[in-house]
Amino acid sequence: MDKKEFLKKLYIFEGLKDEDIDEIAKYFHEREYKKGDYIFFEGDEEPGIYIVEDGIVKLTKETADGKTVILRLVTPGEVFGWLVLGESKPESTYTAQALVDTKVLHISNADFVRLLTKYPAIAVKITCDASKRVLEAYDRLKSLAAEKVEGRIANLLLDLSKKIGREENGKLVINAPITRQDLAEMTGTTVETAIRIISKWKKEGIVNTERGKIEILKPEYFEEIIS
Repeated sequence: MDKKEFLKKLYIFEGLKDEDIDEIAKYFHEREYKKGDYIFFEGDEEPGIYIVEDGIVKLTKETADGKTVILRLVTPGEVFGWLVLGESKPESTYTAQALVDTKVLHISNADFVRLLTKYPAIAVKITCDASKRVLEAYDRLKSLAAEKVEGRIANLLLDLSKKIGREENGKLVINAPITRQDLAEMTGTTVETAIRIISKWKKEGIVNTERGKIEILKPEYFEEIIS
């Protein structure tokens, strides 16, 4: 899809005139990353703003005891990165890595601040999007604290099926190379536990896993255990 057509479809640029989109598109530059490539690292000063055009980006953070936690999987049309305004520096940052071959649009910190000054409505939408992500993170923390591991993994797989999956003959198919390690890091459990649960579900005919794909054969089972 043409860069301008892609930007025009995004929530944060809705309602802008074609000439405004033409102007905004000049600031965004396409970048491509192979599976496993790092986009930026935790501690980088000002990566700017990224929008996923195609692919999936994994956002991770190292905990104090050296563990890796997956904060979020970013899918096409979603925004990640951060801004630095004035002398402020972000207190909490993360690492971004391509989970699959990925194409993004990038705008520098300075250029995005210029856009916000020219188009205040974009600033409001970015703030709303950031607030939504904070609430999602809060819900995830509540889930980690309250739900059993099976429920957390089931919830995650259903969420992923909604974001990057498709329905096929009554089953939900997630076409992404999500490993047991990824599942563990996104649900606050060990790799061994994630392996045990997925293996149990495979034997019971609830899920099927192949290279680069997860099939949820009985979505209703997941709905039951998380309700």
